Amino acid sequence: MTRSFAKFAFCGAVVALAVSGSLRGQGIQDAWSQSLTAMKAQKWSEAHAILARVCSAYDKRAALLFGPKFGWFWYHKGYCELKLKRWGDAMKSFEHCYKKYPNNARGPDKAGDAINISFNHYHKKALLKWGDAAVGAEDYETAIRMYKKFLAERDPKRDTYERGAFYINLALSYFKLENLPEGIRNLEVAITNKEEFPTPDAGIMVAFRALVEAVIETSKEPVLIDFLSKNRAHIKLAPFRMHRYANIFMKLAADALSAEMLRAAFELYALVPSTRGAIDDIRARLAQVGPVDREFADPPESQNIIHKKVMEEDLETLQARLSSGDPYEVVALAATAYIHEQHGNVRGAYACYEILERFYNKSKAREKHLYNLVRTSALIGEVLVTERYGSLFLKVFPNSKHVESVRSMMLTSLFLEAEYEKCIEVATVMLPKLASPSKQHDICLHVLGGSYYYTGKFDMAQELLDEHAKTYPESQFRTAALYFQASNLSRLQYWSRAAKLLDEFLAEYPDPKQNAFLPFALYDRANCHYAEEELDPALVKLNRIESEFPGAAIMEMAFNLKGNVLETQGEFDQAEQYYLKGLELAERKENRIVASESLFYLVALLGAEKRGKEKNPRVGDAVPYYDKFWQEYESDSPYKAQVAVAGVHALKEAGRIREALERLQGVITELAVTKGAFGLEEAINSYTEAYLEEYSAEKLKEHYYNFPGIDARNREAQALLRIALITVFEDRARSAEKEKEEEALRQANAMVKVLFEDLKNDFNPPQLSNYILVRLGDYLREKTAAPRQAVPYYREVIDREDQAYRFSAYFGLADILGGSSEPAETEEALRSLEHVFKNAPKRSRQEAALYRIMTVLAKRGDWEKVTERAKQYLTTEGYRKFAGYASLLLADSYRQRDMREDAIAAYSNTLGAFAGMIEVSAPAVKWMMKLTWERNKPGVNGGKSDRQVAYETGWNYCDSTRHIRNGSQIKEHEIELWDEVLALVQRYENDPVVMNMEEVKKREEELRRRRGGR
Repeated sequence: MTRSFAKFAFCGAVVALAVSGSLRGQGIQDAWSQSLTAMKAQKWSEAHAILARVCSAYDKRAALLFGPKFGWFWYHKGYCELKLKRWGDAMKSFEHCYKKYPNNARGPDKAGDAINISFNHYHKKALLKWGDAAVGAEDYETAIRMYKKFLAERDPKRDTYERGAFYINLALSYFKLENLPEGIRNLEVAITNKEEFPTPDAGIMVAFRALVEAVIETSKEPVLIDFLSKNRAHIKLAPFRMHRYANIFMKLAADALSAEMLRAAFELYALVPSTRGAIDDIRARLAQVGPVDREFADPPESQNIIHKKVMEEDLETLQARLSSGDPYEVVALAATAYIHEQHGNVRGAYACYEILERFYNKSKAREKHLYNLVRTSALIGEVLVTERYGSLFLKVFPNSKHVESVRSMMLTSLFLEAEYEKCIEVATVMLPKLASPSKQHDICLHVLGGSYYYTGKFDMAQELLDEHAKTYPESQFRTAALYFQASNLSRLQYWSRAAKLLDEFLAEYPDPKQNAFLPFALYDRANCHYAEEELDPALVKLNRIESEFPGAAIMEMAFNLKGNVLETQGEFDQAEQYYLKGLELAERKENRIVASESLFYLVALLGAEKRGKEKNPRVGDAVPYYDKFWQEYESDSPYKAQVAVAGVHALKEAGRIREALERLQGVITELAVTKGAFGLEEAINSYTEAYLEEYSAEKLKEHYYNFPGIDARNREAQALLRIALITVFEDRARSAEKEKEEEALRQANAMVKVLFEDLKNDFNPPQLSNYILVRLGDYLREKTAAPRQAVPYYREVIDREDQAYRFSAYFGLADILGGSSEPAETEEALRSLEHVFKNAPKRSRQEAALYRIMTVLAKRGDWEKVTERAKQYLTTEGYRKFAGYASLLLADSYRQRDMREDAIAAYSNTLGAFAGMIEVSAPAVKWMMKLTWERNKPGVNGGKSDRQVAYETGWNYCDSTRHIRNGSQIKEHEIELWDEVLALVQRYENDPVVMNMEEVKKREEELRRRRGGR
């Protein structure tokens, strides 16, 4: 039995004594008993019917017959009406009890019975319940009046009441009347004394809800903020209770948000309890309760009675809500993020969205949340986060309407933060999927071209930059795009084209306030002038930078370039001064790369053997700069090789040649392990030249095989030295071939062969770097009679995590397996080539892979796919290198599929486009002749027959390409192909149906004369 029911039963017992001891008549006594029994069973309608009959039957004479004690019936009639929510009737019943059945003046008989049987124990309490009924009827003014009257008239000892509920109802009434100060005062009485009164949680939440609604209605947001700052601890319950009111806080917060009370909404959403926290709290309390299902209070003597079963049901509900992916806090967090952003706190919004993604990624609104996470991370410059979550969004929601927006945000964010490699990774996938022209395509094209530009991939950048400039003349990136386009050409050393575009750019955007690239463009234009030996115009541009843009980021580089120009003009002293200016400024700005470049120029200028045609008198002045470079800039300068080479003469003159050679040795050793190390070849050549002044090539080989400073156990470094040595002899072989020095060529090639064989025999694949594995594999594949020896070297690269040279390995492996007769190997070759075609960063490698795919398919006899891939190649813009072969394969595929008309047309196209390419045009002519001859259509209306056309086509081809056939550059197999065509021409010429070319020409001449005669 609960405390509330025990109190009710006690009151019933007291009344029973009073009524049973004094009321006359069996009927009313039975009615009293029956109504009391019904009320104990909470059968309010049944009890009300009994009480209503009694009140109706006896009320007129009850005051005389029974006195004030009859008020019991009216009070409990009203009480039943409260339970039945018949608020108006309840108000009337309590009013009747209070007004018609007041107690006499003397009250309870203190001299006689313990309780005066004529006393109405509910007289004053009727005021309290009258007020409760008025609250139910939303007659708040009456409720307040009754509550105040009750407090004024009640007997403090006898008329007890539930103070918590009383102050809650009083506060509620004031809030409904928008009297916020009084409402808050009463609510604070209830909540600050909630354990003493006690005050039920449900009541507090009802009053708090009324407070928020009143605040919203009156637009008095600061009142709520102040209340929460003082009373948050009383409003925020333990998690195992708080979750029951989550929906209330959600509703109130949403209402506040709709009313544009963002601060209030934020505070209300903060009250939404954590579902996980509530689950953990319930589990902890269930563990304390143990296995017995019992009620308990928290804290002790509180009205908040909790049953184990109730908590278990709550736990099940909460777990289901959490599993659904959308507990209340998901909405709360999303709304909080919105509020943060409305207040300009984008980082706060980002934090909310990140929590949503990390802990609530099963939400039905995940797409929206993840999109906003990408968006806000981009706004606050969290580039890596934008890229990570953007990639996740694209993977999880590939069909979302936000896909292109996400990709654009990823790109712009990454580009602004100079994450150019990431930009390339994203944009290369994104660009082919975008409609053109469009805003998204504009952004992607600009970012991809710009990223290639900034990462030094100038060959890949140019096509994109040209396309952007042409497609988007009104782009928001127009200025940058035009600069990149022109500057990139200068990096590719297309000096004339770059100069033209730079001049146009400088003319179109001459105002430095609107063109941040102006000094950079002047520098690039000066560089073009210098490269084309236009020295005076170069100085004009450089002088403009120096005078108009003294603080330009490019200034130290401009000083160095000006030094280059002056040095070329023979103004050595002035050049030296500008190199020194470049050095001083670069060091002040801590630009170590340019500072080391300045030192290189100073060493090269001052340490040169001659100045012009005269001996250089200042060679010794180069040594301090040489020493400064190695002391201060050795660790990170890309100019090590250049300085080591440039300083050789100066150190030789200073008696330090051994040191110079040792330095070169160190540079070679260090740079050899760096992919694409700038200056390595120059260092090797310089070292080799110096070394060979005293030693033979065999000695050089021995020296490189035992290079000083490299431990024999350092197999990778040893291998790199072998490759460096191979490179030297390969260069010698190329030079010898160019100069037609047969003996030197033979010796160089023999040395290369020996070195590669040694490399293969002395090193296991795991000991070699990717670069060397591919070099060795390529040599075995291309230069030996056993190309399959290269397979393990390529596979070693492919199996490694290191991505370097992987596409080269795939291509080499496919080239070997593609020629196999084993279906499994050709299938692997095709997979490898498809991987290269789809993923290789270099377009040239993609192009080569697509062509090789065609050849493998042709070898397999899969001619339908050959047709498909050949068309793909020939219609891909920019693919040119293998166009002739692709055109021939397309024609072959039609022929192999018995599509004669298509084949003839395709062979004709191949001949027309690639007549001078004998390897392609000769087979095309041969098959066009054969197919036309076999078709054998007669001439119509004086036209030529197929066989005559076949003959003349071959004859004209041979006649027009005979000079190529007889030239010195043609290869043996090309001669054989050409001769096959000639033989076919001669065979057709001997056929009686064919008119030979001599007769054809005579007839044509006769026709011309006739036309002339007419």
